Amino acid sequence: MRAVDLLALYTGGKDSHYALMRAVEEGHTVKCLITAEPARQDSYMFHAVNARWALLHGEAMGVPHYLVEVSGVKEREVEELGEVLAKYRRECGADGVLTGAIASRYQKERVDRLAERLGLAHVAPLWGRDQGELLLAEAAAEEFVIVAVMAMGLDARWLGARIGPREAEALLSLSKRYGFSPVGEGGEFETYVVASPLLRGKRVEILEADTYWSPAGWGVYAIKSARLTSV
Repeated sequence: MRAVDLLALYTGGKDSHYALMRAVEEGHTVKCLITAEPARQDSYMFHAVNARWALLHGEAMGVPHYLVEVSGVKEREVEELGEVLAKYRRECGADGVLTGAIASRYQKERVDRLAERLGLAHVAPLWGRDQGELLLAEAAAEEFVIVAVMAMGLDARWLGARIGPREAEALLSLSKRYGFSPVGEGGEFETYVVASPLLRGKRVEILEADTYWSPAGWGVYAIKSARLTSV
């Protein structure tokens, strides 16, 4: 694919961040970041936990970054995303949209349709990757913490856990044992990046977080305070 000026749909999680890394390596230019914050936790399209803390990444990268609110209501939020893309493609001067889609046809097909409607290329560098190999590649390239777990085999000890290569191997083993996606593509877990070469000598220091564990077997690590520090 030719080099594209990109508007990146960005969550602050490991997949959207690694997609950003891959896009830059492939010669694309990231003109701005868009983080959608859904009003509902059960959004089909968007990562909800700690979404606004993604803004620290844009600050560290020196890239214009916009936080937009969406309803989180199935299908309505897709049309809302279309309005957002139409607005910011002009402001950012982008001719493509970047996503971290891996295997969810629901998400990719909807972004495909929006991109076609707006005359944008959809760049999805992680699409179709082997998920186990992808998890290990992400853990080698960036450091992230688990901020939500919703799968059998993942207990409260994983909330707030920092994931590097060793922890990724353990996570991969659990995914094989319990049958969940090793990258959390089905919502089995969510992540937040704290260190990466893209952050230009900065890292995120989490100062305060609340941990909630449900008797139903799922939990959330909600960041309350964080800041950028020098590496």
